[in-house]
Amino acid sequence: MTNQAGVLLAFLFVAHFLGDFTPLASARMLDAKAKGAPLGPIALHALIHAVLVGVVVTAITRPDPMLILGAVSIEFWTHLGLDWFKGRLGARNPVFADPGRRPFWTALGVDQLAHSLVLVGIAALVLM
Repeated sequence: MTNQAGVLLAFLFVAHFLGDFTPLASARMLDAKAKGAPLGPIALHALIHAVLVGVVVTAITRPDPMLILGAVSIEFWTHLGLDWFKGRLGARNPVFADPGRRPFWTALGVDQLAHSLVLVGIAALVLM
């Protein structure tokens, strides 16, 4: 792995943290994510992640504008889909929405792994 790849991945993971675990994720967004509805706040949350990815990719790699658009689009749609799916899963199966139960933590781990793999894919795309 090149130094640029390592820095890019580190900053993409920091951006993910900022988008999910700071006030950038409002109470309304978190509530919608937990239920998988309404879609508007989840989409706004995904848009925040997409913008953060765009800023990081641009600042670190300065790729072609089409690659930035691709990275932003990939992040938006995958983040929206993953968060919506996890919320619907918990809404339909309460065992996945209860932090006191192991399935909740498994679902959260799979969700975060999927988001991380998307970020690795974005890094690979823009560094090709």
